[in-house]
Amino acid sequence: MTEFSQGPVMWQAILGILIFAAAYVSLLVEKWNRNYTVLGGALLMVLLGIVPIGKAVSTYANWHALILIASLFIISGIFQKTGLIAYSTSAIIHKFRLQPFTIILGLSVLAAVTSALLDALLAVAVIVPVVLKITKMMKLSPVPFLISIVISANIGGAATVLGNIPNRMVGAVEPLTMGQFLIALAPLALIMLGIVYMGLWLFYGKRMIVAETYKREPLNFQPSSYLATDRTLLIGGSAVAAVTLVAFVLQGILGWKASYIGAGGAVALMIVDYKEIVRIMKGKDYRSVLQGVMDSQIVFFFGLFIMAGGLAHAGISGFIAARGLEISQGSVTFLSMLVLWLTSFGSAMMDNIPYVAAMIPVIDHAGEMLSGVNNVPVTPLWWSLLIGAAIGSSATLLGSIAGMFTAGLAEQDGIRFSQRDYFIVAAPLSLVLLIVSTIYINVFLL
Repeated sequence: MTEFSQGPVMWQAILGILIFAAAYVSLLVEKWNRNYTVLGGALLMVLLGIVPIGKAVSTYANWHALILIASLFIISGIFQKTGLIAYSTSAIIHKFRLQPFTIILGLSVLAAVTSALLDALLAVAVIVPVVLKITKMMKLSPVPFLISIVISANIGGAATVLGNIPNRMVGAVEPLTMGQFLIALAPLALIMLGIVYMGLWLFYGKRMIVAETYKREPLNFQPSSYLATDRTLLIGGSAVAAVTLVAFVLQGILGWKASYIGAGGAVALMIVDYKEIVRIMKGKDYRSVLQGVMDSQIVFFFGLFIMAGGLAHAGISGFIAARGLEISQGSVTFLSMLVLWLTSFGSAMMDNIPYVAAMIPVIDHAGEMLSGVNNVPVTPLWWSLLIGAAIGSSATLLGSIAGMFTAGLAEQDGIRFSQRDYFIVAAPLSLVLLIVSTIYINVFLL
């Protein structure tokens, strides 16, 4: 059992598994605050000696990942204030003259692009409220719109290092650039989105008819009313966001870390949005600053990384990696398929973020073992992990923060959008996407 030779004894390794599992279940039932749950788990691992505090803070708490996640949260939040996403949503509705399925396609593509370039949660937070309002006016069920937007956000976010949080986590751990993400995953994301939209057409296309009398009120909304009245914020924020995006795309050429690019863009946008900083300082509104820190999820990921690091330090990750290599006989193709399918089903049953956090050290260990034997490239394992997480998180509302947040918005608006409503449509589509992804990885990424 050489995998358990780093320091902790067997009882500590077992406790580490139990602590991580308990935190996982707590995150799933959402009875307690996510931040406090993972911090409590991380603290227990440190106090029980499962991971030394120095190693936990300096090694396992990936500061580049934390900086990147916090920076993208700031960028997304400030860019949202420009109103460009809400403007685009309203413009799409006007452009297609309230043709329901055409609007679904337009808004879904917008959600996918927003997720890929900014954040999946931002996409649904801005688009879904407008959808709920418009569908209510048109006397239509919002369920087809919501299903399409959630799946599009999850799949679109898988195409870049900026999109889904699992992508950011892997991008901060493994030296994979924005260009590599686009080349490897963007074509697959486009294929999967095409399949999703064809499937939704078969499910809903011919049933979505709106009477002309219900179209008048929604068409009175003017897209320009959503744009920020502060032109400095509108123009400056858009320019900074565009430059930051270009820097991410050119990351491989520039040789800069993603965390530094994100931090630079976040600081520049905070300067553009200086009025908000002045307001907070004058009003001494430090509570909102603390709330912003908690909302940025930097505390959540700090604790989550330490818990995942505890599993790695106790040898659990190495043990799983070694058993996987034994089963696969060192075949990267077999391991890639194993990671893809296990991650898809695992992410469908529960939040994909802690699942991916636990899998990152496992794949890291597998990579070290493979490179130590015959220098086999393990990049396909990372692609399989991210594709599996995106597909699995699209199969159920529990699989992603975007899905759960959308369900919460619908409930606040008095709309029935249950797990069953989502699952009976999304699950079959996700299974088709999983099969297509299996073929794609074998043909193009291995």
